[in-house]
Amino acid sequence: MADTNGLIAALTQLSDAPPAPRGPRCTVGTILDALDAATAQKVRDVLGSPAISATQIADTLTASGHPVQAPAVARHRRRGASNGCRCPR
Repeated sequence: MADTNGLIAALTQLSDAPPAPRGPRCTVGTILDALDAATAQKVRDVLGSPAISATQIADTLTASGHPVQAPAVARHRRRGASNGCRCPR
């Protein structure tokens, strides 16, 4: 008879482990991580402003050396929603 105690322990460890991340990191999240704190906060402020379009933000970030497309910016703005990125809200 096989040792089921070891199997139970291994399966418990799997179920208790945090889920593995799926897919690549969000482009906007990667950009935010690379910026200094003050600049990253300014980008977050702009991302939170509905008066500024995703296209305007993407164009500005790209022009300053951080290539990103408008759909990625829009998806980051929806983070936490079913159609948003996985970055924390």
